[in-house]
Amino acid sequence: AGMEMDASKPNAAAAVPVTYATTGTTPPDLTRPGVDAIAEMPTSRLHEPGTGLENAGHRVLTYSDLRNAQSGEDLRAPGREIVLHLTGNMERYMWSFDGEKFSEVKGPIAFQYGERLRLTMINDTMMNHPIHLHGMFMDLDNGAGAHKPRKHTVNVKPGEKLSVEITAEALGDWAFHCHLLYHMKAGMFRVVSISQKIAEAE
Repeated sequence: AGMEMDASKPNAAAAVPVTYATTGTTPPDLTRPGVDAIAEMPTSRLHEPGTGLENAGHRVLTYSDLRNAQSGEDLRAPGREIVLHLTGNMERYMWSFDGEKFSEVKGPIAFQYGERLRLTMINDTMMNHPIHLHGMFMDLDNGAGAHKPRKHTVNVKPGEKLSVEITAEALGDWAFHCHLLYHMKAGMFRVVSISQKIAEAE
């Protein structure tokens, strides 16, 4: 008998197949020129106040405080996990996902229509990245169980690792990017493509 996972804690869900957004089953090459740092021990920072609010002198709302007033619409366990690194090179002013700016990527991040998946983001940079997904919500895995807060933008702090759960319910191509628009324009942008053909092929 192995260790039991506490489902009330972030990132405590059962193991599912893991792939990488850019490279499939192979971890991305983070030694590229567009990557000047790698978070050696990424960790959850959901309980921490936002940057600049650490010594505010009053209680500050954090992501770990958030609860959805209603139970989630889709309570299925994720069927798979996609890992995505938030990367950059501040000296060269290059921003990217998995070390590849948008002009270098070969294709979209593929979701299967109707699937429930976990997206785990690791911020390897020294800056905050508010990550925005068009077309559907992300349920932040903050330990709230069935009451995960629904977000369309999730801020990932420097050195942080966090997970969201997504139901791929909107067919088509959707923008996925850092909402610091100067980061987006410098390459931190991808397309999420949701196709029913993937489901029909299985």
